[in-house]
Amino acid sequence: MRRIFVKPRELVVPGTLLAQGPFKNGRGTFREGNRVYSTVVGLVEIRGDMIRVIPLEGPYIPEVGDNVLGKITDVRFSNWSVDIGAPYEANLRVQDATEERIDLLKTDLRKIFDIGDIIYAKIKAYNEINQIDLTTRGMPFKGGPLRGGQLVTITPSKVPRLIGKGGSMINMIKRLTNTRIIVGQNGWVWVSGRNDELEKLAIEAILKVNRESHTHGLTDRVKEMLLKRLNDLREQGVIEEIPHIEEAGEGEGE
Repeated sequence: MRRIFVKPRELVVPGTLLAQGPFKNGRGTFREGNRVYSTVVGLVEIRGDMIRVIPLEGPYIPEVGDNVLGKITDVRFSNWSVDIGAPYEANLRVQDATEERIDLLKTDLRKIFDIGDIIYAKIKAYNEINQIDLTTRGMPFKGGPLRGGQLVTITPSKVPRLIGKGGSMINMIKRLTNTRIIVGQNGWVWVSGRNDELEKLAIEAILKVNRESHTHGLTDRVKEMLLKRLNDLREQGVIEEIPHIEEAGEGEGE
């Protein structure tokens, strides 16, 4: 019998019965017979047949299929080392970074990704010896490098709150601040705006969500804060007009 006993984003404690039946148990869970239980204090996430619990605190724990932001820390002969905020560094191989055939004897990999570059990648594999493999093939912006902008970090468990239902929260922040924002499931967020003040405002909103993610009415408070700051910027001549509110709630977040 297939049954789910909890709701998405429900706060659970170790030992909480999450589901029974043919579910795949992801991180933060364990299986006993045909039942899946929580092993940590965290928020429930359900993706199709996969159920997992994202810890409220602690470093990011990779899950195959996660989209993450990372920073290149080393360039080797045929691969790059990447910091994704996990306990262990990740690895990006040449064949997972480009569809072109690369002659490693004639190619300087720093011309593709160099130390310090920010990339947008997917967790391709994660095994029991803590080897994390990434891929940037098929990713938006070709995986990077992401130029300019700023990198902000939030608690990984609060990423769903930042994105919002149907992308509502992150889309509102993007629309009102006219910025490009990429949210990694590892809690790293890249923010880029044509206007420095609007970029700072978007970051302020993101950090507010991170601090107050457990509270009710957060979307309205973030909207109110953004509109107040935008009105100040308009009076200072930094911007000419404020986007319409109804437009800020449409579309999907990244």
